[in-house]
Amino acid sequence: MNRNSLKVDIPSLLTGTLIGAGAVLAKTNFDKRFPDKTPGQRRVNRALSKALRKARNGQPISLDTEHRFVIFSDHHKGGNNEADAFRGAKENYLAALDHYHEKEFTLIILGDAEELLEERFEKVIDSYQDVLQSEARFYPLRHFRLPGNHDVYWESQDFVNRHLGDYFPGIQFPGGLVLEFENDDGIEGEIFMTHGHQGTLDADIFSFFPPLVLPLYRSLQIITGMGKAKPSDDACLRAEHDTRMYRWASRQEGLILISGHTHRPVWSSITHLEKLVMQLHALLALPPDQRPDDFQELVEQLQNEIKERAEKYPPCTDTIKTRPCYFNTGCCCFRDGDITGIEIVDGQMALVKWGMENDVAARVELEKMPLAEIFAML
Repeated sequence: MNRNSLKVDIPSLLTGTLIGAGAVLAKTNFDKRFPDKTPGQRRVNRALSKALRKARNGQPISLDTEHRFVIFSDHHKGGNNEADAFRGAKENYLAALDHYHEKEFTLIILGDAEELLEERFEKVIDSYQDVLQSEARFYPLRHFRLPGNHDVYWESQDFVNRHLGDYFPGIQFPGGLVLEFENDDGIEGEIFMTHGHQGTLDADIFSFFPPLVLPLYRSLQIITGMGKAKPSDDACLRAEHDTRMYRWASRQEGLILISGHTHRPVWSSITHLEKLVMQLHALLALPPDQRPDDFQELVEQLQNEIKERAEKYPPCTDTIKTRPCYFNTGCCCFRDGDITGIEIVDGQMALVKWGMENDVAARVELEKMPLAEIFAML
């Protein structure tokens, strides 16, 4: 072998390194200056616009003050084993279903209710027969179910009939749902609900694969680590995907988007953590003579909750969002057993949490606002 062939060409190596670094810096700068033109944002825009068109062509629901809806997503019901994300939240979820069934709510599940990419159909169904039976109480008159990326099998009517037919005979899984709002003052708009995985790698690029092929891709991810990170378990991806969803929604006239997928509660385009920080700043900005008697107690309470929320939903690459057009249910599989969801009742929308208090499942209202006020700000 010619020893000269093993010599490193330092100038060429430096030139190549500089060119590569320059390309990375140029792309980063372009993404910051023109976020709407990035490939990821374009994929999300195309996929959400397509899903909205299909939902509008379906059967939009005229929303009136008598309607009561509760919206949950991302249960990821598995095999009732150590890898099952839902197992710890089951008690809270069943208590919530009892409450909403008694109050005659309509149950809307926005996808990833079952974890079918990592568990067999039969194991999931057998593990949670009681949960499915509880959900089935709302069916057919007060129940809607949408597919996500982890229960994409439900897009196949054959799979649905075979595995869910005993609980929800004849049920169908639309990709999106539209509620039409209008009040006596002439304020009107649409609430578009969908899982929120639209435009992601699995949902967009591999959308032409039949469901049975997807577990093979999942196995490849586990073996190689390629593309394994996803918004549900990566703080930066959560924030990035929420921002892309917000950008699309902010460009729609008179539209509120409610989704799941990222496992992070978002209220009026702002995370609950951001809202708590804003409340703390407003409290600290009060002049001494205007501070309430329990001022110090309120400050400490907010500081503790901010610390807890920052650990539970770590912030990363969040952006300033000025239009209250994007909402996210959070999920039904938080590690501490809490679940979050969104209620629409009597013309009001609320973000709620169900968690254990003194060993009893309890509902906590985190945010609430009249729909008319939200639409008026769009």
